[in-house]
Amino acid sequence: MGILQLPTELLLVLPQYLHNIEDFTNLSSSCRAFRQVCSDASPNTILRLAASSSRVFFRPDPHFLIAATVRQVSDWALLSSDNTEALRQAIQGGVYSLLDICVEKAGLTMDDLRRLHASRFSLINPISDMIDRCAGPQFMSTPDFWNGGVSNPATISLEPTRALFQIIIYGELFASTMQAFLEPDRALPRFDQEFRMDFIKYCIPDSMCSSYTGVTVLEVGPYVGTNNELMPQKESDQVGLDYLLTCRTWSEAWERVRLAIGPDFDDVPRQIMWERAVQTQGLEGLEMLRPGGLERWRSRLEEMRKNIENLPVESRPKECRYGSSGRYYCWESPDMAAEITVTLATYWGEK
Repeated sequence: MGILQLPTELLLVLPQYLHNIEDFTNLSSSCRAFRQVCSDASPNTILRLAASSSRVFFRPDPHFLIAATVRQVSDWALLSSDNTEALRQAIQGGVYSLLDICVEKAGLTMDDLRRLHASRFSLINPISDMIDRCAGPQFMSTPDFWNGGVSNPATISLEPTRALFQIIIYGELFASTMQAFLEPDRALPRFDQEFRMDFIKYCIPDSMCSSYTGVTVLEVGPYVGTNNELMPQKESDQVGLDYLLTCRTWSEAWERVRLAIGPDFDDVPRQIMWERAVQTQGLEGLEMLRPGGLERWRSRLEEMRKNIENLPVESRPKECRYGSSGRYYCWESPDMAAEITVTLATYWGEK
């Protein structure tokens, strides 16, 4: 009996026993019958096969596939406190642990993978290049770097594409939390700032990140032992992102987006929320930085700004201060730049 004579219900489970996404595409292209079998494969099966090929086809590994699926996991985690704690435990294990829970709880279709591949050329590569010029090797190689070649010289060691995906993942994870602050009357579930800083501490690990009054860095995940593969050995990711997210080029790019929608706010809480709401939109939000992309976001941005403008005082995010000096703070609402400053406070001398 040939394999195509097997019962349909057996053929349909065949993709579950393949090794990786390359096997899947080869099987799909072998004949019409197998193409139909593969078209019926579940999104979770496709994601599992893609994860098996992550280091070959979906670089940077594991950030690319996390960025593609973590919004689904975020939605799942907010369904219950048990789910939230399960995601927190995965985050504390580092980026590969986060990928594991994405593979367990999420899924991708082949159309999703094709869109992601297209986004590498339309969004990821050009904005990675922008980051490279802001804080990467291109930035560091500017002629006369320390003598006026750049406006704010600093010793930065940052891998641009990984940094971009760290920003994307933060947006994918916490866009719904930002929405909860934008629409307080709906009482939407959200992640608090401690959860968000756990993501920064353990999924953007940095040897400069350590415990101090009010902030604890556990000896788990990337902080276990020495020469841990989860801890970047050459780059200092949080330090690099701290510089990038506040540098003039990056800030002015987002300022142009905001001002195309409306003027900035006079009061600090609403202005900070407006700035971060625009930036905390994940992968698709990068369209705002590309030619013509802002128009596709205009109506959503106008609604965001209107929500912030109409926020009653009691619903505006409050400051959360850390350290014995009280100098380091972030906000109740998502603010990646401020949260990185908090997790890095010992780098600046906080005890």
